[in-house]
Amino acid sequence: MSSDREQPSETKIDDDAVKRYFEGTGGSKAAAAMSMMAHEHNLPAGAVGYRLSRELATIQPWLNEVGTSGRVLDVGCGAGAWVEIFANQFQSAVGVERSGPMVEAAQERVAYLPNADVYQGDGREDLPDGPFDFIFLGGLMMYLKDSDVVELLHSLKERLNSGGTIILRESTVRKGVVTPTGEYQVIYRSVDVYRQLILEAGISDVDVRGNPGYTSMVIAEEMVDLRRKLMPFLPKQSLTLGSLTWGVLRATAPLSFGALPWTLTKLHVSWPKLQNHFFRL
Repeated sequence: MSSDREQPSETKIDDDAVKRYFEGTGGSKAAAAMSMMAHEHNLPAGAVGYRLSRELATIQPWLNEVGTSGRVLDVGCGAGAWVEIFANQFQSAVGVERSGPMVEAAQERVAYLPNADVYQGDGREDLPDGPFDFIFLGGLMMYLKDSDVVELLHSLKERLNSGGTIILRESTVRKGVVTPTGEYQVIYRSVDVYRQLILEAGISDVDVRGNPGYTSMVIAEEMVDLRRKLMPFLPKQSLTLGSLTWGVLRATAPLSFGALPWTLTKLHVSWPKLQNHFFRL
């Protein structure tokens, strides 16, 4: 990975590479696994469910303020996990997603819900008019250059009812900006950098919460990577080993997902490398 100091010059990204990555998921089932970070590390469905349940618990107080009659827009909805959650809690939920395989997976997921709809489109160009009471972006800004982030926030504000809420969920780093190289193009920004971009969009009232559900998945990924490095004689891809890793971590959750990362943070040890935060605007 290459790191850049926080600076006024724009952080950019290869948008064509992002599109190729998510279009090449290999069908709706693979897209669903990719959407929740379970695909490359052979993590079981239980890990996805655990992550989602903890994420929902983190923002549920914010969702309660929207009210059950709310109209919801999910931009960059992936395989539709949050569209399903929102449709079960609010009057209606609409998802917009650029990747064809992701759209297929999302439509299959919410087909039983008459108040849920998912369509294919680029959130920068194909947003419905609204107005909406609540707009959610579950990891979209990390795939956009800085100016697109600011412009999209302006577009989202125009589609909110008075008193409406925008919630972003973005993977973060502790300081500055990190841009991995290779096929997977992404921009990992710090909370402070996101605050700066949000302020550029004319939004000064921001509430930030850490995402423990995401952290648990990242810890599991890093433990799988460590096992692959230290035990190369074992299969790199193994559903059994991935499930075993998750099972051990889940059984020791107060330590593995709680005390250990907390202690390392206090000791200024950057582990796990990635974090994730919710931003309520």
